Amino acid sequence: MSEIPYTPLAGKIQEYFSKFQEVGIPDKVNKEWLKSIGFSSGNDYYIIRVLKAIKFLDETNVPSEFWRRYKDPTQSRTVLAEAIRTGYSDLFKTYEDAHRKDREALYAYFMSKTGKAKATVDLMVNTFANLCQLADFEALPLMPEKPEKLEKPEISVKPTKGVIPEIHINIQLHLPPTDDPSVYENLFKSLKKHLLPAD
Repeated sequence: MSEIPYTPLAGKIQEYFSKFQEVGIPDKVNKEWLKSIGFSSGNDYYIIRVLKAIKFLDETNVPSEFWRRYKDPTQSRTVLAEAIRTGYSDLFKTYEDAHRKDREALYAYFMSKTGKAKATVDLMVNTFANLCQLADFEALPLMPEKPEKLEKPEISVKPTKGVIPEIHINIQLHLPPTDDPSVYENLFKSLKKHLLPAD
């Protein structure tokens, strides 16, 4: 089962992030640092897990590039959207517009991934929803679909000193099996017509 972060104080998420913009960037985020900026409740410490999940903190609780970029109020909402989509990447693969989904859809997803009790899943939904309220997803491009693998022509350029480089293009054709020789004759006539220089 997946581990999806939550805080029982989801209603304070806006307060946390406002304070993060207000104060300097710490060397490390821990209980002592949270206490020093006014968050001393035992439940306040849950926000550390959330910050790590959305990549605002690295594995050692050191602020990441997301955190540093978030300090700029002109781009903070977009940066947070990017971080949320990174941290909840599996959710956004399931629902490209996960930030717009209703509580029922989010609840069903988090429940299927974690198998936790209803009260805990509700906290996951509340945490995600409150994060999204602070973010601007409209400025981000949609998550790209995986492109189909295409065979590209092999092109090699072999320059020689004093000589114009030659370009060699290797075109691969995949032909269906056939007993009719005229199929191949017509194909090669067409290739000659379109690829070879006129006499």
